[in-house]
Amino acid sequence: MNPTTADHLADPPPATKPRWRRALGLQFLGPVQGSGLRDVSYLVRRSDDQVVQLSELLHLVVVHAEPPRPAAEVAADVSASYGRTLTVEGLEHLVTTRLEPLGLVLSADSEDVARPVRANPILALTVKATLLPARWSRRVAAVLSPALWPPLVLAALVGLVVADIALLTSGGFWPAVTEVFASPTLALVIYALLTLAAVVHELGHAAACHYGGADPGDVGVGIYIVFPAFYTDVTDSYRLSRGGRVRTDLGGLYFNVLTVLVLAAAYVATGNGVLLLTALVLQVQMLQQLIPVVRFDGYYVVSDVAGVPDLFARVGPVLRSLRPGHPVDPRVTELRPYARRFVAGWVLVTVPLLTFAVGWTLWSLPEFITRARAGIRLQQMVFDLAWELRDWSAMALAVISIALILVPLVGTAIVLWRVAASLTDLARNRMAARARAWEDRVIGDPGVRGAPAADPPPVLSAADFTDAIMYQPRPPTPGRGWRRAVYDGSGHLLNPGPSVVEQRRHELERRLRTPITDSRRVVVMSRKGGVGKTTISLALGSTFAMLRGDRVIAVDANPDAGNLAHRVAPPHGRTITDVLREIDTITSYATLRSYTAQAEESRLEVLASDDDPRIWTALDRNDYHRLIELLDRFYNLIVLDTGTGILDSANQGLLTEADQIVLVVRSGIDGGRAGALTLDWMDEHGFEDLVSRAVVVVNAQRSGAAPPDLMRRHFEKRCGHVVTVPWDDALEQGALTDMSSLHRKTRDSLVGIAAAVADNFVQMGDRP
Repeated sequence: MNPTTADHLADPPPATKPRWRRALGLQFLGPVQGSGLRDVSYLVRRSDDQVVQLSELLHLVVVHAEPPRPAAEVAADVSASYGRTLTVEGLEHLVTTRLEPLGLVLSADSEDVARPVRANPILALTVKATLLPARWSRRVAAVLSPALWPPLVLAALVGLVVADIALLTSGGFWPAVTEVFASPTLALVIYALLTLAAVVHELGHAAACHYGGADPGDVGVGIYIVFPAFYTDVTDSYRLSRGGRVRTDLGGLYFNVLTVLVLAAAYVATGNGVLLLTALVLQVQMLQQLIPVVRFDGYYVVSDVAGVPDLFARVGPVLRSLRPGHPVDPRVTELRPYARRFVAGWVLVTVPLLTFAVGWTLWSLPEFITRARAGIRLQQMVFDLAWELRDWSAMALAVISIALILVPLVGTAIVLWRVAASLTDLARNRMAARARAWEDRVIGDPGVRGAPAADPPPVLSAADFTDAIMYQPRPPTPGRGWRRAVYDGSGHLLNPGPSVVEQRRHELERRLRTPITDSRRVVVMSRKGGVGKTTISLALGSTFAMLRGDRVIAVDANPDAGNLAHRVAPPHGRTITDVLREIDTITSYATLRSYTAQAEESRLEVLASDDDPRIWTALDRNDYHRLIELLDRFYNLIVLDTGTGILDSANQGLLTEADQIVLVVRSGIDGGRAGALTLDWMDEHGFEDLVSRAVVVVNAQRSGAAPPDLMRRHFEKRCGHVVTVPWDDALEQGALTDMSSLHRKTRDSLVGIAAAVADNFVQMGDRP
């Protein structure tokens, strides 16, 4: 959930608040398919054809803002649909800061925003003009879309290979070049054919968009960076699958392939060298379109493969997140792991290339302008001479040449102006922030400015002789990886700081060390067997024991001969039954310690269940109540590994005793269904508080397994935390388990589970 809105999901809505309504002309396009974001996002088209991508919460606000009604009713409906409470204050914050500037939700008594916020990136088309309106482009796309039938595509690609071999072996290339040099006006024919091919390219995008089931928009022309370019509005393709979007991206190149085949056939039939040169130059332009560092077709292919709509919007967040010692930007953490790596790699390639290009442009700009002026003068002379000879083709060529010289100059000026404006705004914002900080520090708090200056600090007392006061804070040092190698290799002179992963690990460890009073009881449960419940109980208890230093005990509360104790130490011989039999004689920790086994590495203690085959009856809820009361006296944390029968009296008794539950589910649909049914049963039987703060552990059963997105979101809405434990062969043996043998990712995920459990320790307060 967005941290900005999470603060508002708590209190019940007040009775009277403003009324909101949905803007006119909105069209809901549904969820983004194949998104690289962790959470589902939705598309909404405004009346000006701008497509906006929204989070699930923002999308629900827009949906429920119609008909116009009080904010309290909208907040209540959104809360019911979202599964978490949205306050009226939270609704107002979302509307005023996010949705109203976008022109999506407005006050009921206001008019529609005339010019809502539109995306305006630096490397975008400028000076645009429409050539083919949307209604006509859709009709043309419907006629051309059958050309994208897969067998035809395959045949065209094979034909392109054959055509290139025929063109390059025909021996007509150099005679064609000589012919163009001898008659420069023939370049007009090549320009015209390439321009027509560019229009066909855009129609290919429109046809591919229509073929996938989306509606193409306008076809137009503008200036991109420093040269003229055609464009097709295919934003509606974002509601297609990843394959449909990539097909739309490559549709223009495919139609260029068809154009090359037509030119090659015409050359074979006529022997005209202009057609040969046009076919070859067109293929060079096709290769240029695959460059992914600017907004050519290759850029959109990379964007759609990653599932991230605007890669350039992620450049700043990625660069800020790569700085040593700085937290990861939320625009990065919201990406899936594969998308994050994909985008980071693209940024690390693109930023140096574009920086070099801008620097080279600035360095060469004076020479470029000088040569451009000389070129314009030369073309003016050509035009004057052609005018005297009434050579209309030469005159046209001179005019086109002058235009082609001027367009890059205009484009360069626009790009440099936008870069300068962006840098100016950034510098202005930074200076304003520093000025506010300086005023707050020198003048005082804004709310009390004008008050007399504060008295000088008093003389230090003996109580002030602490490290925090006497010494400057030491910067954190890296603990592993190349950063640690640099730190040690430089004799501690170079400190790149901990990595982002290491910082996150330290934060999790800080959370799981949350101090507690009394004791805490954590029940680990599942509805199905074989999902790794005992493994998670062992791993969770071991993590707490190693990183907290408290007395931690794991109790095998499985009535059907659980094997938790066998995973910790060799058979001990004493069980829960022995403790209950002699409970009145256990008055000290030393006495109780003789009944438990202890892991050598983690120091986790385990109380085994009784697996004697001669036992006829299982322990009931009263037995476990007596046992837990005893353990509360000597242990800070009690981890209870239960059986699978939720209707069992003993398990229901353990739920009554629990401060926190950890629900273990498999990553498959059957595991998710069983977990959801368990939560349903608990909601129906008075355990809603345990459900709301429960920690759901998705235990991967094989390498690479991950829960479906809808399954993960279901548990995130109902419970406090959802953590996925990766598959680890060290946990699959079912024998003595050494925590040091686990993969680092597994250990990190276990720390995440422990931190999520510990988050509730302070909120619970002391036990009465």
